[in-house]
Amino acid sequence: MPLRCVPLHFFRAAVVLALVVVGSAAGAYETPAWPVDRVLPASEQSGAHFRVLDPVTSDGIMPQYRIETPYGAFEAYGHGHLVARLHELKALEVTRDTSELDVVAETTRRQVEGTLKTVAGVARDPLGTVGGLPRGIVNLFRGTAAQAREFGRSAAKATRKEKTKGKSKAGAPPDASAPPAKSPAERYAERYLGITAGERRWYERLTVDPYTDNEPLRQDIRHLAQVEAATSLGLRFASLPSVPYASDLQRVMNAVYQEDPAVLRERRREALLGYGLSEAELEAFEEAPALSPTRQLRLATAAARLADVQGLGELFRQASQLQSTDEAELYVASAELLGRLHAKQPLKQILPDLRLPAGAFNDAAGGVVVIAAESVFWTELTERGESSVRASLPGQMQPIELWVEGYVSDEALRELHARGWTVRAYAFDDMP
Repeated sequence: MPLRCVPLHFFRAAVVLALVVVGSAAGAYETPAWPVDRVLPASEQSGAHFRVLDPVTSDGIMPQYRIETPYGAFEAYGHGHLVARLHELKALEVTRDTSELDVVAETTRRQVEGTLKTVAGVARDPLGTVGGLPRGIVNLFRGTAAQAREFGRSAAKATRKEKTKGKSKAGAPPDASAPPAKSPAERYAERYLGITAGERRWYERLTVDPYTDNEPLRQDIRHLAQVEAATSLGLRFASLPSVPYASDLQRVMNAVYQEDPAVLRERRREALLGYGLSEAELEAFEEAPALSPTRQLRLATAAARLADVQGLGELFRQASQLQSTDEAELYVASAELLGRLHAKQPLKQILPDLRLPAGAFNDAAGGVVVIAAESVFWTELTERGESSVRASLPGQMQPIELWVEGYVSDEALRELHARGWTVRAYAFDDMP
């Protein structure tokens, strides 16, 4: 799978051997930078259609990669994101080599055979086409109804806002020439909810997240799906059966591929309201631009693993405030790690008002902050983040443990210890 699936052990020797530190005085910031050939295997440095540029740098939390391709320049935040980007580029090669005639021929073949087989090989046995009114059509109707309710909520909120805006301070009518401002729900819907079921099937075949920001790939898949839809003449295929996957991430991606995002959103509303979120807080979470439907479902799945922990609503309140996709990916991945930690060392409650997932232990032995960082160095960003998190901790929780998924430099360890942290690097290596 393309999301956070690569272990971190490959990076350990590289950060030790290739790290460049400018300034040796106590308290100096580290400036991590590496030649590409010191931190990446040859297969990830360059290929027929890409080249990772020198140097690889870090903001103190994640390595940052720049990728040159014939389709444009791309960036990747962390090695997991780099692997996903390279997988997307392979998918782009497939879509560029797939002609409209190929799509027509393949769609016609499936129609004649009456089966649906995914390129990814998720289902090995062919499935018959829909007849009568079985599950596949029921799911289609559920998706349509959920979308109608979703856009109905958006329209109602937009109407309320327009009525409020219509009255200026001076009592003058609004400017009729100005285009109406779009509500957060409308902007979110345009960005994420417009992907068709046909497009999601293409993403599944290519094992790519349907909500990627890779615009060339999105355009290719949109076009191929339109050709396929026109060829199939309205044929509807049965949904793939549920498969007991080994990991939460695989189950999440199966749901993302198979279900309309509006259906997924509606299905989890009751659970999120049960965590103590108000309707307004739920709307803020659902409309957060940095939280794609995939990230929202991953966070909800992580929360389900913490079902007996108090204060789960805090995970979603904090997620609603995230501004960038990099920040959102780091937060969601950290919440997933918190669920793994809870299975080994039970937590009592989620700590509020923190920009990273954190909890208090059941045994009253303090608390823990979790970060899915690949490599922590002492940079200006790291220092600002540490100060912000520590200032938001409850007084009785200090000192507190910091569990890091990956490497922590000696300088960062010294600075964090001096500020009262107990640091565990590679903290999740021995966890399932």
